[in-house]
Amino acid sequence: MRSIVKFLSVTVAVVLLAASTFAQCDNKTGFAKLACQAQANSSAPAGLPPGIGDPKTAPISTGLSDAIHLDTLPSTVDPQAFRPLISLDRTDDGAFILKAGIYEAYVQSYALDAGDVNASKPGGYYPAPIKGKKAKILSALFKYAELHADVSQADIQQLVWAIVGGVDLEKMNPAVQQTAARVLPQDILKQMQGAAQAKAFQDALMNMLNQRLAKDKTAQQNLGKMNDAMKQIQQQTAGLTPTFKGEADSDAPVARGTWAQLPGGFFVRYLPDGYMKTRVQVVVPDKAIEQADPKTPLTFDPTQYLAILCQAPGERLGLTLRPADAKR
Repeated sequence: MRSIVKFLSVTVAVVLLAASTFAQCDNKTGFAKLACQAQANSSAPAGLPPGIGDPKTAPISTGLSDAIHLDTLPSTVDPQAFRPLISLDRTDDGAFILKAGIYEAYVQSYALDAGDVNASKPGGYYPAPIKGKKAKILSALFKYAELHADVSQADIQQLVWAIVGGVDLEKMNPAVQQTAARVLPQDILKQMQGAAQAKAFQDALMNMLNQRLAKDKTAQQNLGKMNDAMKQIQQQTAGLTPTFKGEADSDAPVARGTWAQLPGGFFVRYLPDGYMKTRVQVVVPDKAIEQADPKTPLTFDPTQYLAILCQAPGERLGLTLRPADAKR
């Protein structure tokens, strides 16, 4: 029921946005009005990072502007001895409980964009949160992949591309559906199926409401009042468009191996070998542990961040905790 309510909320938001977009066509009639609406409907929103899409509607919208680097350390800070990240204790949700020290994990990584399969691009990578309509699904895939060594990296990569492409579970090919069923927990699978089910519910609901409105004069009056309110909102918001942080640092190359500081005071860097294997290295200063709340330990879960190449053309890598040298 919650997924249906959420879907209907998103649907209402889309309708409101469409109505606001079409307001500019109200002073036109006939074919001119239809042409105006068609043009408005096909126009892309202004101010969006190139190649990513609207953060509110894209399956995975994370871009360079989302990268986290509260502070940086140069690539020349190059420790020669690391403890295994996997040696640290973990929380119930799989995050590592950090202690002062220097750590490394050499793990399987995945290209989010099919054009990056020949990756191994020079430059530094910063961590960025996984955002977008399919963020929870992709985050769960990267987290739970560690538990399914029997599933090949190639199969998981195909599922990654399907999720990033916004493909519903029932429209994926059978092999990719099987991978999803083997790796993802049931509640996440239900989220992947929810769109088709919610659409059927929406169609039935709209049909029922249309029938009621056709017969109920009071409902028609209420609908009229709602339309008047909508017009007022459109007038107040006319000319306002959402703005997003741009790729301000994209023209300033970041050296491969540069360290990025995350909230809590520890530093992370990514050293990809192509797109299929990545070294994740972490430096946790003593001061970071001293300043942490004793009741809330300092944690880090590599699977819940993307590694973002800090230059154009960009690249987005997702990380699992499956060993890079695993046979599958």
